[in-house]
Amino acid sequence: MSLLESLFGAKQPADTIDTPLSLVTHAASLASKPADIDMALDRVRSITSQLQPGQSPSAEDTQTLLAVYLQIESYLTTNEPIRTFTKAGLRQHLSPELAARLQAYESNHKEP
Repeated sequence: MSLLESLFGAKQPADTIDTPLSLVTHAASLASKPADIDMALDRVRSITSQLQPGQSPSAEDTQTLLAVYLQIESYLTTNEPIRTFTKAGLRQHLSPELAARLQAYESNHKEP
């Protein structure tokens, strides 16, 4: 443990994704053909255009962001033409809280 960690407490690693919005933007940044996911990102743009600086998305908007992430995740794991991604690989840097939220959302919104 470093001196700074002992004084200020341990922080999450810098690459930890801890908000639904950062989850979506990170996943979107991995697409080699952004046009393929552009329609899904329109929903994100609509949400972010209404947020004030420092404001968090509403519960409903958070649900939308999780849905958009799952769309992008599906694209990356099945249709990404340049790189190969796995669901586990995409989710490895999620904070435990965000991983639990995503898993709960996914469980409650499974397609028949």
